[in-house]
Amino acid sequence: MIKKKGSIVRLDTENTTLVMKADTAEYLYYGRRLGSVADFGIFEGNPPRNMLSFPHRPDYTEPNLILCNADGGATYEFTFSRARIFAEKPELSELPSSYGESKTVEFKYVDLPTKVSLYLYYTVFEDCDVIAVSARLVNGSKKEIRVRRLMSLQLDLPGIEYDIVTFEGAWARERHKTERRIEGGVFCNESMRGSSSHQNNPFVMVKGDKGIFALNLVYSGNHKEIFACDTEGGKMRVLAGMNDYMFDWQLAPGQELQAPEAVMCFAPDEDGVSAQMHTFVSEHIVRGKWKKRERPILFNNWEGTYFNFNEEKLLSIASAAKELGAEMFVLDDGWFGKRDTDTCSLGDWYDNVEKTGGGLGRLAEKIRALGLSFGIWVEPEMISEDSDLYRAHPNFAMKIPGRTPTRMRHQLMLNLADERVQNYVVRAISDVIARSGAEYVKWDYNRSMTDCYGKGVPAGEYFHRYMLGYYRVVSRIVKKFPSVLFEGCAGGGGRLDLGNLCYFQQYWTSDCTDARERIDIQEGTSYGYPQTIMSAHVSASPNHQTMNSSPIFARFNVACGGVLGYELDASVLSEEDRKAIAEQIAFYKENRKLLQFGDQYRLRGANSAGFITVAKDKNSAIAVVNLLGWRCATPEPYIRLKGLNPAALYEVSADGKQFTASGDMLMYGDIPLAGIIKYDVARENSGCIQSRMYVIKRIKQG
Repeated sequence: MIKKKGSIVRLDTENTTLVMKADTAEYLYYGRRLGSVADFGIFEGNPPRNMLSFPHRPDYTEPNLILCNADGGATYEFTFSRARIFAEKPELSELPSSYGESKTVEFKYVDLPTKVSLYLYYTVFEDCDVIAVSARLVNGSKKEIRVRRLMSLQLDLPGIEYDIVTFEGAWARERHKTERRIEGGVFCNESMRGSSSHQNNPFVMVKGDKGIFALNLVYSGNHKEIFACDTEGGKMRVLAGMNDYMFDWQLAPGQELQAPEAVMCFAPDEDGVSAQMHTFVSEHIVRGKWKKRERPILFNNWEGTYFNFNEEKLLSIASAAKELGAEMFVLDDGWFGKRDTDTCSLGDWYDNVEKTGGGLGRLAEKIRALGLSFGIWVEPEMISEDSDLYRAHPNFAMKIPGRTPTRMRHQLMLNLADERVQNYVVRAISDVIARSGAEYVKWDYNRSMTDCYGKGVPAGEYFHRYMLGYYRVVSRIVKKFPSVLFEGCAGGGGRLDLGNLCYFQQYWTSDCTDARERIDIQEGTSYGYPQTIMSAHVSASPNHQTMNSSPIFARFNVACGGVLGYELDASVLSEEDRKAIAEQIAFYKENRKLLQFGDQYRLRGANSAGFITVAKDKNSAIAVVNLLGWRCATPEPYIRLKGLNPAALYEVSADGKQFTASGDMLMYGDIPLAGIIKYDVARENSGCIQSRMYVIKRIKQG
């Protein structure tokens, strides 16, 4: 709900209220929902602050906008022009964004000397307590201006003492929760790699004494979240948007620049933030046929074969997977060109007839004849120098003329800022999907950007021009194949963000499939993203990334916290593992709707971690608790559950035993983890986690 009275605009969701002063773009209040209040004058500063006067007039904090005028000056002062309320959310030009029935308020400000206009948009999603924000700059002057920074969101919070929560890591250890105290100075969470990155996800939280503010960006490129403490003004400014690293956008007269959309929410605690963001992503970001459809259980051959396979091997894995209950077989890297190693053939998206037994179409027919759907891996944005594509079109590669390019994973990137390259990728990948009839596509991206150059593209515009080209490519392909389930990947979770989730219904959470490591990776991801988008596989033991060994039940317990798959050679499993996997798949199918679309909460104890996923009606739930380690002569570990109906009576099954308990006892009492430590399992597995699953069903009374 959006209401306007004079210069005051009030935006209400079910549980939060944002009050703004339109003429200065000042936030007067943001937090818990307020009751009926006629006058918000009590919130106004004295004197009022114009949040749109830059630079240093009079605000010395980090600005959300930096311009260079035609005369070389950088001073501008935006004057309020108007505020309009739209019944429907306007679409963003060339960029992915949220969607759904929601009201939007538009504020227009004009710098009178230059006639440059700034538009700010605020969209209210009442069902999930999320407000989407974006900015658009229009050059109404007769001369070119240079945009050095255009942030999507500015949030000024009272006080300067906050805890900043970011989700950091690296390849194979993405999105580990990191919390730091901020009491002064400036802190940045950012990526300069050309992608949202393994290292610093754009989802962040700000924890204060009144609750938690959370921010995210609907963008897949360089991003920057700034937390700047103004000790004199007694506030902390939070900015989120495109990174201004190497950003210098030439805006000609009449042209406009649209900033990516940002989203923000407020909740009393972390569980509340996650619930809001899960609903928002599920309802207003993910779209298409697979939005609410249960995702298939797949077997991927990558860790089972790597590049060393032929038709006979693939069919043996697929046949064994079908016997275990799988629904899809996914052919990973190595099926195209002369791709026997990672040193060649990227860009040559024609079939390796010898390895596929006659081509993708023929192989896919044989897979389907087994009763499985067929999926395929591609890496559309990359090119190998040892490839037919590079030999024919070396100008398609992203590289600086006259300089030796930087190679990562023996590959270069394609210049997607070039429309010709965009068209090539659309044609090539569309042909792969069409000739294979793939029902699933895994879209990979295995390196960061270097040597950013495109003929005719200014260096200060290249990163964003690339992203606009990328979005054109992926949107065209997704629209062409609306029935295909697309899974994003970037060397694992290196580009897991809201921008990509507007096109891909799920994402490969990490290249690390070790159950112990996945606990932290998936838990960190869950703060801002629902389990429905987290692809999680049971892999071989010892694990190929860490060499840790874990029992098959523990690997499944962790993986079922996301969208379940298997990544191993199903044709060489022991009889014991075959039986276990068949039972796991049968169990997952029976509980798939609950596990994929229920409300998920984190369970974290002193030395344990896990999750509970609760059905929407709270009549059933599945919880997993993982004991991360133990020491002699320490108290017995315990856990408390979440999300249940406190007044309901439940039957709980775990480790072959059953007991009954009320919802309030399960949530507020301390459930002992007696017997969770299995010494025979620990002796047989290195780095072992002890894991237990609880199956919880409501008992009908009366």
